[in-house]
Amino acid sequence: MTTARIPARFRGPAGLGNGGYVAGLLAGLLGQAPAEVTLRRGWPLETPVDIRREGEGLSALDATGAVIAEARPATLDLQPPAPPSLAEAAAATRWFLDSPYSHSDGQCFVCGSAWPEGQGLRVFTGPVPGRPGLSAALWRPHPVFAGADGQVAPIYLWSALDCAGHFAFTLEDKPQRMLLGRMTGQLLGPVAVAEPLIVIGWQLGREGRKCAAGTAIFTAAGALRGLASALWITPPPVAA
Repeated sequence: MTTARIPARFRGPAGLGNGGYVAGLLAGLLGQAPAEVTLRRGWPLETPVDIRREGEGLSALDATGAVIAEARPATLDLQPPAPPSLAEAAAATRWFLDSPYSHSDGQCFVCGSAWPEGQGLRVFTGPVPGRPGLSAALWRPHPVFAGADGQVAPIYLWSALDCAGHFAFTLEDKPQRMLLGRMTGQLLGPVAVAEPLIVIGWQLGREGRKCAAGTAIFTAAGALRGLASALWITPPPVAA
């Protein structure tokens, strides 16, 4: 058994770890890809969490022994749509920054606009005209997110595959609350820091409170570098 502690800056909802960051942490410990990570409850920040190997998978447990998250080897059969151009992705990011709202009070590690360069990933996804249900962002990873090999560290690529799926469902109306329930992802090649990248999210389907989305990371030349499917859960309706 090992122990992991997620620092406060890697937050999603207030007080909890960003879902993509959590998924990347467990996928890295699993050491197999594609990996499926299921989030059973919020991962507390600045708190040691025990991670136990169970067969081919992993379970993360809180101080009471309750399961926070699980990871296991998986298959990923997902075909992404063609990415928009760099100019279209840049326009989508400008739309996000000019919009009258901020996500997670602007402090989500991935899409929070309150974080300066080098502290948050700053992946700002917005709509692409003529492509409903698709979100896109122009993202240049800061050098601080490099791993030992000088390329963007895998945990940050997993993180970048998170929020775009959420915004694929919130582009045409005011943002709705959604929590990541499951993410199945795979990284498909190295990504250089400061390289211009196109991050996209698209709708796969919706049933009741469950929203399925795909996300992908492309180079400027259109090479696929990361791919994920995700299940998002909206909160139950509030009784009148």
